[in-house]
Amino acid sequence: MRAITRDLLTREAVDWHQQGLIDHSLLDDLLARYESRGRFLAALLKWLGLFAIFQLGLSVLAFIALASESALVAAILLSGISVGLWIFGVRLATHPRQLHPFTGSVLVTASLAAAFGVFILLNMALGGGIEGQTIPMILLLTGVLATLTAYRYHLRWPLLLALLLFFHGLGAWHAYGGHGAYFADIQEPRIMAVVALAAIALGVWHERHLENRSLRRCSGFGALILIFGLLYLNLSLWFLTLPGGSLDWVLVFTAAGLGQMVAGARLHDARFTGFGIVFFSINLYTRYFEHFWDQLSLAAFFLIGGALAMAFGYACEHWSLFRASEKPR
Repeated sequence: MRAITRDLLTREAVDWHQQGLIDHSLLDDLLARYESRGRFLAALLKWLGLFAIFQLGLSVLAFIALASESALVAAILLSGISVGLWIFGVRLATHPRQLHPFTGSVLVTASLAAAFGVFILLNMALGGGIEGQTIPMILLLTGVLATLTAYRYHLRWPLLLALLLFFHGLGAWHAYGGHGAYFADIQEPRIMAVVALAAIALGVWHERHLENRSLRRCSGFGALILIFGLLYLNLSLWFLTLPGGSLDWVLVFTAAGLGQMVAGARLHDARFTGFGIVFFSINLYTRYFEHFWDQLSLAAFFLIGGALAMAFGYACEHWSLFRASEKPR
């Protein structure tokens, strides 16, 4: 819950008490749930203490596992931590008074991340390797656990983890290349683009229909699914144009960017518009880089690129104002 909402509810509760609408005991219950003054330092100290305890506990577990030189022992220790975090996190996140919902969601998500480590260690203990489809299958399995937890207890953080695991399990990879460089790759961008399109459709349907009917307590789930779908759709199409991709994929990427801007304007949804503008701009810069990096001097390249970017930004702003002026008052 946003701080401004908490402050509003706190003021309203105090006003109700002063007007005699609620008694003092109910006021105390409402303030315990919504009042946020003076909690910053306590929350900071709590998180620092929790982080310190968590790190010390992991160091002890790592020492025991190294001393025993057994992946099975490490898996058993980590599974105990994972189950404990999950149970404790669910209790905090689902407490009727909602005293620590954020902390509970974080602990549940951490427990699911630990479950991924447990599966890896169990695979090692059983003599399995990490080649082939082993890691993707573990990612998808952990994603299923995260999804079930998210929908069972109506928690968005586990769903965020689940979406990351699903897309990475389906072939989205990243790695550190050394010297401050990172690499991102998608195993089969064409398949990923289709999956992302399905995720976009599911997100819109989830948000506009399910969350208004049977899944009212899962508010925000559809938005997460939609955003991940838009992100991986655009990344897939972008990667298909690199390096020096075919003209067909360049046109598809361009059409997708324009289509998202049009869809955002028609649906009055800034998420479509935002992703469309950002990746349409990335597409233009990529094409500009491919064709003119070796043809122009460095100064001329950035000067012309900056001027074009300003012109594009002005055009988008002018179009936005024009659309706003067309709306009925």
